[in-house]
Amino acid sequence: MGNERLTATIQDLVEYGREDEWRRQGLPEQDILFSRVSGIDGRDVRVFRDVTRRGFLIVVRCPKVTARAWHGKVAPKPMAVKAKTGTSGVVVARDRMYVSDYDLMSAWRGSGGGFEKIFMSAEGGAAHGPWSPEAQALALELNKTLTSRIQHGCQDDYLSPLNPGVKLSDHFAAFRLGVAEHLADSTACARYYATNRLSWPYDAAGKFVG
Repeated sequence: MGNERLTATIQDLVEYGREDEWRRQGLPEQDILFSRVSGIDGRDVRVFRDVTRRGFLIVVRCPKVTARAWHGKVAPKPMAVKAKTGTSGVVVARDRMYVSDYDLMSAWRGSGGGFEKIFMSAEGGAAHGPWSPEAQALALELNKTLTSRIQHGCQDDYLSPLNPGVKLSDHFAAFRLGVAEHLADSTACARYYATNRLSWPYDAAGKFVG
């Protein structure tokens, strides 16, 4: 060993343990590798891939990469908690620990060689309200098997001045017909939308324009 020093952190050890757990559960290595870059729980990578194999395209804003160790261990951060998660991907608020969650950006169904939007939000930018039966069914199917459940509708469909928009530092995961692709920032995500002929509702500064 010579003068080498042990540099593994608690985060490293927890992540190693989660990956070992996933492998014992039979999770494909490709989903574990995608978890490393996206921060999405490896089991949830498989859920998104499995669901989209049936003709869907789903785009998700990823959490901090370090959050991958904590999905299923602590609850996803609810919208009511405004405190930001730290570099560990978790935050303590109201005497509880929460993990950085993933946000649905948009959902699409395959149609005629392209994709049509599945509108997943209350009409008119309302904070609460009914969704279409198709949107409800897709959300229920995802949450039936996701380790960190989706807590609200698609951001792209939140037709409100309160829509937070996107930041260049945001990173995203696109699941298209069972294939996962990591999009390193909002510019890459906008390019992905254009490639797949999807409507990108943000301007060059990331402001929501509908």
